[in-house]
Amino acid sequence: MALTNPQTFFRFAAEHYALLCELYYKKDGLPEAEVFALIRRYAEPQSPTAPYMRDRLLDLGILEPSPQATAQLEMTRPVATLMGYLLREYRLTSVEVIRSYFNAIDNLASELGDAVSAANSDLLVRVNGELEEHVERMRHDSRNNRAKVIADVIRIKTNRERLAPRQRYEVINRLWTRYIAPLRDIIDTQKSMDAALDRLTRVYGDAETRFAADGVVQQVVRGGEARLRRLRRDVLDDFNETVREVTPLYEELRQETAIARGASHALERIVHRGLSSLDLPNKMGICNWRQRGIFSDLALEAYLFELRGYEPHAPEPLPAPLSPGQKQDYDDLARFPEDARSAVPIDDAFAWLAETYPHAAPLTLLKLYGRLHGGRYGHTNFGSPSRRYQLGNLCLSAHPMSVATGDIER
Repeated sequence: MALTNPQTFFRFAAEHYALLCELYYKKDGLPEAEVFALIRRYAEPQSPTAPYMRDRLLDLGILEPSPQATAQLEMTRPVATLMGYLLREYRLTSVEVIRSYFNAIDNLASELGDAVSAANSDLLVRVNGELEEHVERMRHDSRNNRAKVIADVIRIKTNRERLAPRQRYEVINRLWTRYIAPLRDIIDTQKSMDAALDRLTRVYGDAETRFAADGVVQQVVRGGEARLRRLRRDVLDDFNETVREVTPLYEELRQETAIARGASHALERIVHRGLSSLDLPNKMGICNWRQRGIFSDLALEAYLFELRGYEPHAPEPLPAPLSPGQKQDYDDLARFPEDARSAVPIDDAFAWLAETYPHAAPLTLLKLYGRLHGGRYGHTNFGSPSRRYQLGNLCLSAHPMSVATGDIER
């Protein structure tokens, strides 16, 4: 292909914009006969002939012969990329390509560090130019990926193509597994991006110190640092925005697909084995109701007739108030926590309870003894030998339990 004058190229593109758009959307190429037909469709009365226009398209590098068939033409990749950018129709850049950017940046960072160590300003400027090229390519590819993913998400949400849930899930699942999940490994899990960019940032810092007296190199280094900061910010923003757009739709379609797949399997099983093979009442807790033993209208009417003369009985009397002994037990239980805390340490728990609550019932004293033994008021310990305790009409034998101040169990 001969060298093309940019002014000639863009003048031709402006004059035949509709034709270029039509050729761009023919992704698989066109036979020459169809190319001639498109040229004649968009031709003006004063336009050149179709063969001449075909030759101009080839000379300007807009079309090239297709490799899979003879007499077939397709749009060249650079022009198709330009048209896609202008028409906001982006193509996804694979994670492998993005990872290659990081590898190239890492290698160039090492070369840039060698230039700084050798104080070679010319080599530093050349390497920095290559670095900026990779940085900008990666930034634009990241932004294009974001635009493409968001466009696909909108297309799946609107579903103008009326795709089945499984087909929609396959599209979103491929975006997730092929692009988003691997990119998350690079950015969040493995931190490959941070490692490469941090290394280059340190090299730029060394260069700024080494060439502090060289104003030209200083300007180049500051420009590289600015592009690096913008790359880090834009890549993270693009990734986070992509995840926010895809994650809800991915989870929704995954659930719908699982439900549809389960329903299909259940229907197939019903067809071959019957509904009872699913055992739905036991597995899903479905209520099984059968109609039996229904009253006839006559029997119900007779029952209601009997109820018409019903007279309610007197209400049950309210319980009697507490006896003095019961009231004393409640009072003892209520003030026991304060009494116990103020009495600790206690040498003999039963002796202290009998002395402090002389009118309490034996059952109440045993309840209070259990509270002391629980350890909530202090550390308990049992001594020897055993002793006898007279609680009303009862005589109990037990080892004396002491309660000492210490760690309180909760």
